[in-house]
Amino acid sequence: MNKKIESKKEYGLRRLVNKILQAIARSSLVPIKMRSILQSMRGVNFKNIYNTQIGDNVVFDEIYPHYIYIGDRCGIAAGTRILTHFIDTERLSDHPDHHFRYYQGKVIIEDDVFIGTNCVIAKPVTIGKGSVIGANVVITKDVPAGAVMVGAKAVNIKKVE
Repeated sequence: MNKKIESKKEYGLRRLVNKILQAIARSSLVPIKMRSILQSMRGVNFKNIYNTQIGDNVVFDEIYPHYIYIGDRCGIAAGTRILTHFIDTERLSDHPDHHFRYYQGKVIIEDDVFIGTNCVIAKPVTIGKGSVIGANVVITKDVPAGAVMVGAKAVNIKKVE
């Protein structure tokens, strides 16, 4: 068996295991502390795995979970999606089988961050220390430390002192 076929089988097996771990971690039957451990097994990076709380139905990127970094004492509420791969809307792909050009990047969530219910964090971003992200916010740009982001356009309404 050549290396390319073996590599594809290994990649397929890893994706399958990741999907199973993700499905278990999303369940409301799994204790909050256990979700961090399951996501860590998938490749998500935690500064302190035992000090992070992850709500029900939180989805971490299925393809590149190892590009997600979560700081100490963070809370991620139910329904949040954290994505590390994206479609380039500026240029189309040169590849004959793919219309769009894809890329990936790191999502860094620093210490003491709270992310509200049903947020989407997309594109390579850094969420600064002590920030609060309100419910249903879409984050596509860096968030400064201590910011409180609310609304559909993620408007910074004040700084946490």
